[in-house]
Amino acid sequence: MSHDKQMNRRLFLRGAGGAMLALPLLPSLFVSSKALAAVPPPKVFVHMRTGHGGVTLANMYPADATLTQTLTYTHPVRRGALAAKVNGATASLSPVLSAPSSMLTPSLVAKMNVLRGLDIPTMMAHNFGGALGYYDDDKGVPSKPRATIDQIMAYSPAFYPDLSSVRKRSVIIEGSNSGSHGYNTPGDPTSGVDTNAIGGTESAQGLFDSLLAGISSGPATRPPLVDRLLESYKRLRNSNKRLSQEDKLRLDQHIDKVAELQRRLGTSLPAGCTVPTRPSTNNLSLRPMDGDPAKNVQFFQMLNDVLAVAANCGVTRIITLAIDENNQGLTFTNRAAQGEDWHNNVAHAAHTDPAMQELVKQSHQVFFQGVYLDLVSKLNSYGDGQGGTLLDHSLVAWGQESGNITHYAFSMPVVTAGGAGGKIKTGSYCDYRNLTMHLGNPSSSTEDDKLWPGLTYNQWLGTALQAMDIPPSEWATETDHPGYGARVTYTSQYAYFFTNKGFTADEAYSDAVWEKSAEILPFLG
Repeated sequence: MSHDKQMNRRLFLRGAGGAMLALPLLPSLFVSSKALAAVPPPKVFVHMRTGHGGVTLANMYPADATLTQTLTYTHPVRRGALAAKVNGATASLSPVLSAPSSMLTPSLVAKMNVLRGLDIPTMMAHNFGGALGYYDDDKGVPSKPRATIDQIMAYSPAFYPDLSSVRKRSVIIEGSNSGSHGYNTPGDPTSGVDTNAIGGTESAQGLFDSLLAGISSGPATRPPLVDRLLESYKRLRNSNKRLSQEDKLRLDQHIDKVAELQRRLGTSLPAGCTVPTRPSTNNLSLRPMDGDPAKNVQFFQMLNDVLAVAANCGVTRIITLAIDENNQGLTFTNRAAQGEDWHNNVAHAAHTDPAMQELVKQSHQVFFQGVYLDLVSKLNSYGDGQGGTLLDHSLVAWGQESGNITHYAFSMPVVTAGGAGGKIKTGSYCDYRNLTMHLGNPSSSTEDDKLWPGLTYNQWLGTALQAMDIPPSEWATETDHPGYGARVTYTSQYAYFFTNKGFTADEAYSDAVWEKSAEILPFLG
């Protein structure tokens, strides 16, 4: 074996599993005896989440005049064709959804959707996991925790029928809390939902090492060391009568992780996929980057470079990225992050203070152009061998923590790119709000009064699962509605949102609305 291959294998072991081989703490033992070539690439799912929300409707969404088609659903819903307006060198769908016209081209816009009027029907306040289906009201444990859609995909045989080239089932990029939750034993719904978020990485070099370093193009070989450790763990689990049930669960989970490491060590590179040279510098070297939007963007573009290659090679096909400016030291503006200062003094004031709204708009626009569209464009640059691109087989979504007012879960913005292999129709601006139930004062110009109920965010999450070909039997497990995730509702403390207009939350999000939660969203199917 060459020195380079040995080094690559060491890099992978160090980044992907070195500490994993050690036994977990087992307290009961201390108690006395008492995609390539002509074959279309498999689908890719990407989700990016930014914090706070707080972008006014006028800044986030295309103009209402765009909406030219109406469909009778549980209430009338509307649609219009997406078309960017070009002013000089800038193309714009809205003030936030703007980028150079060389980047936001008509052909790329035709592969996008902008979705409005998707609600999490409860008061979310702070949350990390809401955008992926873990409805953690005020960053707490949900009353009905659910595994997030990325982790349901990651362990679905429908999504990964062949793991021979898959280094990591899912890749998580995060700074403090990923918002991604799986089962206590990955892939096993009977083990219960893990209320600890899955950890991730922010290092571009570390990401390269875990996904691309040391991959061979020949047949996979079995790593005997890991084999022997697995057998040893299994003997301990099955023969030691002193193990408590809790420790057996711990050991089962550990065995599962080691088995996953074994599988990853045996992966091989698909034919025709070229791995670039390991990045010579790391994005972490850009820190500190407070108040420097160019560094903020470069930090994530260096990650995108690795992620795009990894998705094209099929070594991972699920990517989630979570932004938290307090922990990561970024705002995508010239205003530096200062702990909770941005949240309290910018995001909270953005719906009443034009100067703060301008900062929020700038932050989201720079993220859209520099991070979201950057990865979308890179996926779109890889051909699929049949006249299309890798993006055509992908679903790349951008979601936010809140809607147009920070902490409110009305009209949670969703931007998508890619048609998921033809499963999702693209090129639309969709408005799912129920305009017959205005929750505010029609004569008011403040953002607080621009609230309407719409369709459930659960329906969007179910749409994403169906787009990735995950059968309903793996996620439609509720008894009170046919779709994905918990059926949540507003508590009496927040009933005033609805009672001040003479109706209730249960009328806004009626049984008829929840019965639609298993369907692909209107205009997308």
